[in-house]
Amino acid sequence: MQINLFECIKIFIEIIESGSFTKAAENLQIHRPAVTKALQQLEQHSGIRLMQRTTRRINLTPEGEEFYHRSKSLLAQADDLLDLFSPTHALHGQLRVDMPIAFAALLVVPNLSDFYHEHPSIEIILSSSDLRRDMLRDGLDCVLRMGELEDGEYIARKIGDIHMTTCASPGYLSVHGTPENLEQLQQHQAVNWINNSSRQIVSWTFETTSGTAELNLPGKLVLDNSEAYVAAGLAGLGLLQGMSFLLKPYLDSGLLVEVLPDYPPQPRKLSLIYPHRHLSRKVRVFAEWLEGLL
Repeated sequence: MQINLFECIKIFIEIIESGSFTKAAENLQIHRPAVTKALQQLEQHSGIRLMQRTTRRINLTPEGEEFYHRSKSLLAQADDLLDLFSPTHALHGQLRVDMPIAFAALLVVPNLSDFYHEHPSIEIILSSSDLRRDMLRDGLDCVLRMGELEDGEYIARKIGDIHMTTCASPGYLSVHGTPENLEQLQQHQAVNWINNSSRQIVSWTFETTSGTAELNLPGKLVLDNSEAYVAAGLAGLGLLQGMSFLLKPYLDSGLLVEVLPDYPPQPRKLSLIYPHRHLSRKVRVFAEWLEGLL
């Protein structure tokens, strides 16, 4: 029996990512029985059981889990191959992206209409989290991340540099005083940030006349969420060192005050990470748009 293997794989992926046969049929605009038949044909053709079905949920078998990851990569490479030989063809389809909350809320989403103007047929599925995501497991095409990256099975493209600012609330400074040099920082409280992948507290950096100084500051609060981080600073719980674009509204309004302006923090690298050595056209145009945005 001949089957359209790529079509069956596409339907299988949609079942997993949508969470149900019915939703997969709606998303692909096909009849529900066609979804069931495609999965049955794929299992018969491959000779393996891909998932366990119950009335309430879908569970991948161990073989189905591996098949999903490999088939997701296979279809992405097939799309890239077609794009490579038809560069004038309008880009279409889904682009699954994950990025930190602050970037999504303050930079990307407010400007997405410009991207859609250039690429109206691309559908972006954007998840925002300050936690590390597994690209293959979560079916992501690319991930936006800040800072130095750990070794891994991915490719990273530098998008730009993010400027940082050291600041505190007026209430905190009125009680604890304003530090005038780096030595005085040890008498202050810091709101620290933890790297979710390494589980290490991120060091504070400062540019000095003799080079970059990297310090670990005392503090009673460690956070991994940008919204909570700003809230802690506004509450007077300590000094902050965060992304300038995130802190700017509070600095402009006087709710936060910059400190140590003569010792600016070292900018942090922003990278777009993707799982394949060949950069797909969809990821490439999104990366170029982000570069222009920054």
